[in-house]
Amino acid sequence: MLNDGTPRDRWLSIRSTYWLLIVCVLTASVLLRGKDPEFVARLRLLGFDVLQQTDPRTVDTDYPVRIIDIDERSIKAFGNWPWRRDVLAKLIDKLVALGVRVITFDMVFPEETPGPLDQLPDALRNAPELKLLLDKYQGVAPDNAMAEALRGRRVVLGIIGTSGNTGNIPKPKASFATIGENAGLFAHGFQGATGNISVLSEAATGLGALNWFPDHDQILRRIPLIIDVSGQLFPSLVGETLRVLVGVKTIGVRTAGDGGFTGNTGITTVGIGDTAIPTAADGQIWIHFSRHDPKRSISATDVLQDAVPPGDLKGRIAIVGTSAPGLLDLRATPLDPVISGVEINAQAIEQLIGEAPLARPDYAKGMEIVATVASTLLLAAMIYVWGARLAAVVGFATVCLFALGSLWAFSHGLLVDAVFPIMSNSAAYILGTGYLYFEAESERNRGREALQRIAQEMESAAQIQRTFLPQAVPIGPLADKFDIFAVMKPAKSVGGDFYDYFLINEKKLGFLVGDVSGKGVPAALFMSVSRTVLRTIAFEDEEPGSVLSKVNSILVLDNTEGMFVTIAYGVLDLERGILTFSSAGHDDAVLLRGSREHEQFNHMGPAIGLFEVAEFPTATRQLSPNDTVILLTDGITEAFNIDGRVFGSERLLRWLDKRMYTTSADIVQQLTAEVERFAEGTEQSDDITCVSLRFKG
Repeated sequence: MLNDGTPRDRWLSIRSTYWLLIVCVLTASVLLRGKDPEFVARLRLLGFDVLQQTDPRTVDTDYPVRIIDIDERSIKAFGNWPWRRDVLAKLIDKLVALGVRVITFDMVFPEETPGPLDQLPDALRNAPELKLLLDKYQGVAPDNAMAEALRGRRVVLGIIGTSGNTGNIPKPKASFATIGENAGLFAHGFQGATGNISVLSEAATGLGALNWFPDHDQILRRIPLIIDVSGQLFPSLVGETLRVLVGVKTIGVRTAGDGGFTGNTGITTVGIGDTAIPTAADGQIWIHFSRHDPKRSISATDVLQDAVPPGDLKGRIAIVGTSAPGLLDLRATPLDPVISGVEINAQAIEQLIGEAPLARPDYAKGMEIVATVASTLLLAAMIYVWGARLAAVVGFATVCLFALGSLWAFSHGLLVDAVFPIMSNSAAYILGTGYLYFEAESERNRGREALQRIAQEMESAAQIQRTFLPQAVPIGPLADKFDIFAVMKPAKSVGGDFYDYFLINEKKLGFLVGDVSGKGVPAALFMSVSRTVLRTIAFEDEEPGSVLSKVNSILVLDNTEGMFVTIAYGVLDLERGILTFSSAGHDDAVLLRGSREHEQFNHMGPAIGLFEVAEFPTATRQLSPNDTVILLTDGITEAFNIDGRVFGSERLLRWLDKRMYTTSADIVQQLTAEVERFAEGTEQSDDITCVSLRFKG
C-alpha cells in the first residue's frame, strides 16, 4: 500500500513493494526448482523433446549398426515366434560368414526348445532300440545347435531384471571395477533376473540387461548402462555390446559423493575400454535420437536366404530383434511415437561408438538457477525503469537467447533447461507489470487529492531538481586542465532546467544543460529521468550525437504526456583539448576564443521526446588554452524587462565581447547579474541556468 507522504515517499513505497514481489517470485522459483516437483520435471522433459525434434542426430549412412529384423515377412517365411533354436543357430552362422563383428540378441531365451523326438511317449523313448538314436539326437538338439553357434563367437544375449526374486540369477560375463562408493547404491535395482537357459548362457560371450525406464508419459529418453540385481552389477545390452566389441573383460564405474549446490551424487562415468561415458547419477545416458530410417534394418529372411549383398554387413554390429507389432516390442521416443525397441538399442550403440551421448552436466542445475535469478532481476529492473513495452521486447529477446543457448548447448551434446528460466521470467513480467499497472491506476485515482498537496509537491519537485544537480567539481588526474562553474536560479514555479558535469573517464569531461517543457512536478520528474538516462548512456558512449539519439529512443517510449526536453551536450578531451558537441533543440552554445572572438554552434537536431527516431550530428572543435564554452537556457535570452523587451542573443553576444574574464565563475556570476539588472522590476518567469567551461590547456 502506498502512504500519503511526499511523491518521493510514494515512489519509495512502490519500489519497495515491487522489489519485494520480485524477490518473492525468485524465492518461489528457486525453491520450486530445488524440490523439482513432477510438473516442473515434465516441462523440462518437454523442452528437451523440442531440442531433439529441432536438431535430431544425423544418421551415419554407413550404418555401423545394422538391425537384423524378425519382421512380418520373416514370420511368414519361418513361422511364428519363437523360432526353433537351430534356425537361430543358422542365422548366427550366416551373420558370422558375412563378416559381422558382434551379434547382439535383443531378446531372452529362458526356456528349452523341444525337438520333434522330445514329443515321443516315454515308452518309446525308453526303448533300447531307440536309445542310440536319441543319444545321437541330443548332440544336435536345437538348443545345443544354437549353443554351438554361440561358442567362440562375439555374441551377446539379453537378461531381464525382475522385481521378484527368481532364485536363479545368471552370472554376469563382465566384471566391474568401481572407483568411489558402491555403484549398486545408485543404479536401478532388481531383486531377481530372468536369464537364458544354461547351455546358451554359458556359450554366450556377453549378457546384457534389457530393462528400460520410460518417463511418466511412457516416452523413452534415457537408457541405463548398468543395473543392480540383488547386489550384483550387470551391464545393459548396449553396454555389454560395447564391451564385447572392444574385447575387454572389466567395466569401470566412477561414483561421486555429495557435490553440494551444483554437484552430483551417484554414478558419474562408466568406462568401457578407452571410452569414458558420462552418465546421470543412476547410470543412465541420454540418447540423441535420429529419425527412424528403414535402411538401418535388414530382414532376417534375407540373411537366412542368402539375399544380403556381399560386404554389406562386414565389420558391422548386428543386433537381432523384431519390429513385428504382434510381438509387442514397440516404444515411443521424442522423435517417433512408435518405434521398435531393437532400433532404440541400435541407435544408442551407434551413437556411443561414434560420439559421446547427450550429457546433463553436474553444474547444469546450479547454472540454470543462477541464470534464472540473474535474468529475472534484469527483466524486473527493465520493467521498473523502462516500462512494460520496452521490457517486453527485452524479455522476448531473453526468451530467444535462452532458447537459442539451449539449442546451441544441445548441438554440442549438453542438455540445458531453458524452460524453467523462461517460466520464472514470465511470472516476474506478469506480476511486475500487473503491480505497476495497478499502482499507476491507483495514482491516477488519487489525482482528486492532488490539489490539496500542491505546495508540498512543488517543494518535493524542487528538492528532486536540486538533488540531481552536481554538488562538486569532478576531481581527476587532469583536474588542472579545466575550470567549470554553473548556476541554476529557479523561477517561483518549479521548472525543468538542469545542468550536469561529470568525468566520463580520466581524460574526458562531459557537460550539459537541459530544459524540460512545462513546469511543476511533471517537468521536475521528467528532468530527473532525462538527466539520469543521459548520464547512464554517456558512460558507455563518448560520442555526443549518439548519446542524444539513445536518450531520445528511451524517453519517447510511454511518453503519454507529450513532454520533451532540449539538451546541449559536450565532451571535452582534457588531454588534447578536443571538444565534441551536439544539441537537441537547445539554444546555441557560445565558444569564446582567448582572442575575444566568439562563435556559435548551430542547432543540430530536434528536441528529445518528440520523434521516435531522431539524429543528432556532432560538431568538433580544437580548443586553445583559455577558450571558454558557455551553455545556457532560454531563461537568459528570453528574460524581459518592464518595457516588454527581451534580453536576446544579440545583447548576450555584445555583452560577452565587452568583457575580459579570468575564471568561469566570473562569466556565470556576472552574466546572471546582468540579466537580473535588465529584468529588474519584473517577475522571473523561467529558470535561469548557465554553465561555463574554460580549457586551461
